[in-house]
Amino acid sequence: MKIIKWYAISLAILFFFFGYIFMPIFFLSSKDVDIPVNSKNSARVIARKLKEGGIIQFALPFRILTKVTHADRRLKAGLYRMNARMSLWEVVSTLSEGKSELLALKVPEGYTVEQIAQELETMKVAPVAEFLKSAEDSVLLNKLGIEGPSLEGFLYPETYRVPLGASPAELMELMVHQFQDTVGNDFGRRCLVKNLTPYQAVILASIVEKESKLPQERPIVAGVLYNRLRQKMRLQVNATLNYVLNTKNPWFTNDQISTQSPYNTYLHRGLPPTPICNPGLTSLQAVLDPADVPYLYYVAQGDGSNLFATTLQEHLRNVKQAKKIYRAIRRQKAAAQKP
Repeated sequence: MKIIKWYAISLAILFFFFGYIFMPIFFLSSKDVDIPVNSKNSARVIARKLKEGGIIQFALPFRILTKVTHADRRLKAGLYRMNARMSLWEVVSTLSEGKSELLALKVPEGYTVEQIAQELETMKVAPVAEFLKSAEDSVLLNKLGIEGPSLEGFLYPETYRVPLGASPAELMELMVHQFQDTVGNDFGRRCLVKNLTPYQAVILASIVEKESKLPQERPIVAGVLYNRLRQKMRLQVNATLNYVLNTKNPWFTNDQISTQSPYNTYLHRGLPPTPICNPGLTSLQAVLDPADVPYLYYVAQGDGSNLFATTLQEHLRNVKQAKKIYRAIRRQKAAAQKP
């Protein structure tokens, strides 16, 4: 009889356990709640967020289930719309796989706020004007601890799962928190070692992002920019002027170089007033750990790489070579387009 009793108890426990995992809890609230998840969040942190949002009642079963199914290695960043009636299995599946009601917002490294806004409008998540307005909302900026006039630079490049109807402010908070989680708590201290404020470091990283296509060259580009700043030379980077002109020019006319703007580093010394894009981790790391190089100049040669120089004379030779490469690439493209 004792064996039968233990079997019955064991079966009841298993029934309750599997029922808790797979059965929706219909008597709980069906109100939707948005749960923000960053890619750096552990299963423990996510469990706490779900519990605080009322999506799960107990954190431990969630953690056990994600561990047993290895879903703890696949939890994706995003703003997830859930409700308490979802089964625990549905919750874990939503976070680890992404569901059809969630849209994948891919923010590539180097995207500007405007480009992100255009992507969201294409996805029918938010109008461009509304997103751009929110990016300059002083209340939101203060809440997130951003010292500049907009969130440009702090919307971390990542693929996010977002629901239709998510507000621009919610999405921006998600992206900024992802930035903060990624750079870590010692980001401010590491910036001070380089005699930069965190905001200045992000500005410099945004320039590195736009000026260097190859990750292995970014510390070198950062080293060149530091050298120019130390010698009080104008940065003279194309990316800042292209940001103003909304172009992608490898070369500028004299009229373009004369453009009156604080972002025109051909005319003004020092850094531009704000970041010019949202940099990725390799560019941020390059600014915090630049290469110790003697170079003062570099020029893009059209294939993604740069030519570096220590003297102006050497740089001018590199510019001639880069222009030849650009012309050759254009000729190849034109030939490929001919029928």
